[in-house]
Amino acid sequence: MDTGEWLDKWLESRIVTPRTREKYSAAVAKVKEVVAFTDLADLTPELVDKATGGDPGLRSVLSMALGQAVKAGLISRNIAAVKREQRKPQEGSLYYRADRKAWVAQVTLTENGRRVVRTRFIKVDRKTKNPPDAAIKALEELKARKTNHEMLQEISTVRELVEKWLAAIRVRGPNQGEGIAPATYLQYTNSSHNQIIPMIGHVKVKDLTRVRVDQWLRDLEQSTYARANGTTLAYSANTVRLARNALRMAYKWAVHQGIVSSNVVHDSQPPGGRPRPTKYAMSEDQASRLIESSRGSNYGALWAVLITTGLRRGEALGLRWSDFDGKSITITSQIKVENGRVARGDLKTDKSRRKLVLPDYLIADLDAHRERQRLRSLKNGIPEPALIFATASGRPIHPSNVRDHFSRACKKAGIEPHEDGRPWTVHELRHTAASQLLNDRVPMQVVSRTLGHSSIVVTMDVYAHLTDQDSELAAESMARRYGSKRGD
Repeated sequence: MDTGEWLDKWLESRIVTPRTREKYSAAVAKVKEVVAFTDLADLTPELVDKATGGDPGLRSVLSMALGQAVKAGLISRNIAAVKREQRKPQEGSLYYRADRKAWVAQVTLTENGRRVVRTRFIKVDRKTKNPPDAAIKALEELKARKTNHEMLQEISTVRELVEKWLAAIRVRGPNQGEGIAPATYLQYTNSSHNQIIPMIGHVKVKDLTRVRVDQWLRDLEQSTYARANGTTLAYSANTVRLARNALRMAYKWAVHQGIVSSNVVHDSQPPGGRPRPTKYAMSEDQASRLIESSRGSNYGALWAVLITTGLRRGEALGLRWSDFDGKSITITSQIKVENGRVARGDLKTDKSRRKLVLPDYLIADLDAHRERQRLRSLKNGIPEPALIFATASGRPIHPSNVRDHFSRACKKAGIEPHEDGRPWTVHELRHTAASQLLNDRVPMQVVSRTLGHSSIVVTMDVYAHLTDQDSELAAESMARRYGSKRGD
């Protein structure tokens, strides 16, 4: 059979989309210019090269047609097929697994005389002709990773592991979405240098067990540290928790790198620790005096927002007028300090993004605040700020500057410091909002969503001392049902 005749039959038998058929038709027409009247059995590699002209697309179409001819028994082999060069095991491979709906990056290495296969799955919505960039990157990462034996030659102790982990962390820069926040990296660094390395940095990586981690946490709980003024303090429960989390993340990285086989820190049980510090909240009278006495000032609407909604300081400072629709506010970002500079960043958790309906008095306060801001901008000859709370020049307010304004506002409202002489903090306005909601018996799930906690468990843990009164509700409920039936 002539090659041209067969190509026409093959093209006619293909069930493809119109666009693909058009592509195949163009390729067949191009190939037929050279081999149309050549018998299939007389095709040679030279004719194939001449017909395709080095174009991989043309060669692919011809190869599919000749492959079908082999299956039909017209020829014995497909001379247009490109023989793939055999990869060496350590070069890795990429292939698609339909059962996992994922591309697989796989590399085979030899470690201590044993065959080690490293595999990474990259989920995709549908199979593609070529592997996605993420799969190619995963394969390169697998190939670049050193073997467990090689890594252990470089990393012997917990100190070395933690230092390697810190060096490998990618820190997010200004206006960049990848990497961890600078504040988180600083937290990891402080925990590593102050609680991990001094106490267990000398321990061999292979010798650290869950029992040893538990002992370290207990020792840490009973330890003290010296302050700059010469006094000593015990580590708080939160410090112990952060130190454990830093070590857990270091070992998680070590597992990913193939340095260790399991994360012993993940399996550890942190000690109960000291109870959380008491959460102080203003009384209803104090909060009301603060709102009333500061109404009309540059920061008055800010205190009202914090008391009413329980927003975090950074969330409130990050509010834009576009987030306010006249009835509610949508929290989408926050103002934070990164590398010493004020920056707009992501929220603390996914649940922190929320929409809150505002009471009428707060809507009126914000409308009045916007008019004052407009007049101030007009006077200063600058555009109206996009932020609800901004400096006189329209720039974001530095979070640390809010503290001094808050202290003056408390003094003006006649709100005395705490009994121990400690001044009120801006964050305690968040506790004020939470305590007032819980005292009014607002459902816990509503309070949790309002505060933007990651889960209701966090709310119950932080404000457990305020929810003890819920037992009164249970007692009153049972008394209504059965109290009157009690015999005299």
